[in-house]
Amino acid sequence: MIGILNILKPTGMTSHDVVSAIRKILNIKKIGHAGTLDPNVAGVLVICVGKATKFSEYLMSGDKEYICELIFGQSTDTQDSYGLVINESDKVSVSIDELIKVLKEFTGEIIQIPPAYSAVKLNGKKLYEYARQNIQVEKQGRTIKINDIKLLKFYGKSALLKVKCSKGTYMRTLCNDIGNRLGTYGHMGILIRTESKGLHINNSVTLHKLKFLNDTNRLNECLIPVEDIYKLDKLNVESKYYDRLTAGNEVDAKTNIDSDKFYVYCRNSLIGIGRKVEDNRIKIDKMLI
Repeated sequence: MIGILNILKPTGMTSHDVVSAIRKILNIKKIGHAGTLDPNVAGVLVICVGKATKFSEYLMSGDKEYICELIFGQSTDTQDSYGLVINESDKVSVSIDELIKVLKEFTGEIIQIPPAYSAVKLNGKKLYEYARQNIQVEKQGRTIKINDIKLLKFYGKSALLKVKCSKGTYMRTLCNDIGNRLGTYGHMGILIRTESKGLHINNSVTLHKLKFLNDTNRLNECLIPVEDIYKLDKLNVESKYYDRLTAGNEVDAKTNIDSDKFYVYCRNSLIGIGRKVEDNRIKIDKMLI
């Protein structure tokens, strides 16, 4: 079995919890996720099944879309509503005009300093390990890109935003920084990931539905072929090359493909991701059979 699942992760579960549940449902050990969601975050969790786990690095690189709640007037140590309040402001509400102006300032490439409670590594340790020991460290800023921010709802003391952004963007840090720019404090309330690598929440399946589809032999209704998610050119080679390619050897195969990597099909099936070694010689880098 090989493919991608668009799973609707509920709040209260870690990404690892979801992976463990799917292993039991499908009775397959080789399951992995592409892009972690915190326990308090719901939404799209991309799951790789079987040898599709080899694609996790590619699937994590795509842009994301979130709906998040921005709460004004307080900042917390975790930058979300699950943390301890560390700062409060008398300015607990802002005007819609103020907010719209500031949101425009956060669109495009910006430098973001990751939160203390995050898995970003510094000197071989994760930042949350320092934070839990009350050790102050200097965190390096990282370039991220906010492709678009839409104000969905405005309540004065809070707002609901839809954000399209690059990999590695911390939404709680974005909320914190927007609050600071508005002359108050801010932190993140609810957060839902609505899209990842082209997989949308509207087409996601719950763990309960996954079990039902698997039990009724209808898993094909939600198991997405890898090539539908990770787009590459396709090369069909003669069946005589099958044994050599699957053994990891180079073969002579004419190709007009210019890209660095491409899907290789042989005997009417996808056997892996290949690359040109020289001229018309190709080799499989990632075997998928």
